[in-house]
Amino acid sequence: MPAAPFDWSEYLRLAGELGRRADEASLRSAISRAYYYVYHLAMARAEANSFKPVGGEGTHTQLWRLFSMSPEPDCQRLARIARRLKAQRERADYENYFARVVEEVPALLEDVQEFVGLLARLHPRHPSPSSMRQ
Repeated sequence: MPAAPFDWSEYLRLAGELGRRADEASLRSAISRAYYYVYHLAMARAEANSFKPVGGEGTHTQLWRLFSMSPEPDCQRLARIARRLKAQRERADYENYFARVVEEVPALLEDVQEFVGLLARLHPRHPSPSSMRQ
């Protein structure tokens, strides 16, 4: 019997737990897990609307471009939030120094909640590759 698909909301739950810890490794991990929750949530929505990433460019870049090039203002807002989250995730994952990481995590988790709420209210047909602005 095949395993059930992974529930990406577990990443958000874990991010919340890690974000309450005081050590830098946990805080950095919270940022990373929170971003990847948003990424997978958005990817599932995009794929439901026939989005298929192509080779030669990162899927994250393609996904957030899809949202940003939508004529729907809420998709554009989602793209701005996602790009901000991605930049924080990259800092957390790659930079040796992350000043004020303790202060960043609560704000980041609020951004994630805003993203989740906006996406939930967005009409299911968005974002769609067929409606991208040129």
